[in-house]
Amino acid sequence: MKFALIGVLAVWPLLITSFNLNNSTVEKLKPCPKSPNCVCTQEDNSRKKMEPIYFTSDAEQAATKLERLISGYDYAVLVKQEPNYYHYEFVTKLGKFTDDVEFLIDPTAKLIHFRSASRVGYGDFGKNKRRMKKIKRDWLSEK
Repeated sequence: MKFALIGVLAVWPLLITSFNLNNSTVEKLKPCPKSPNCVCTQEDNSRKKMEPIYFTSDAEQAATKLERLISGYDYAVLVKQEPNYYHYEFVTKLGKFTDDVEFLIDPTAKLIHFRSASRVGYGDFGKNKRRMKKIKRDWLSEK
């Protein structure tokens, strides 16, 4: 009986992780700060909230398309990647400021949530919102 219990306890963690389809440690994007230089699809504040990107394919194809799309921007560098999560640094042309842009793919809802925020300063003259609108337009126009 003891050996059976030990066997179950040894295998239990494997059973739990094998059913986690996401396997990403990121489940929700950070909320935006109080400053106006951030937009996010998971934000409650209507001034900072944007609609997520919708996809009809499976999550793996959406991730591949997202990687291909963002790699086409000269000023974007991938700094962290996990299953269904991507963190890029975008450098602005004017002033050379670094902004953090994160994407979180929700395979069940077929949504790509995102957050775009300036690292320093208070305002961004709408740069983060314009960037994410452009990415959404490019997503829709790319096959």
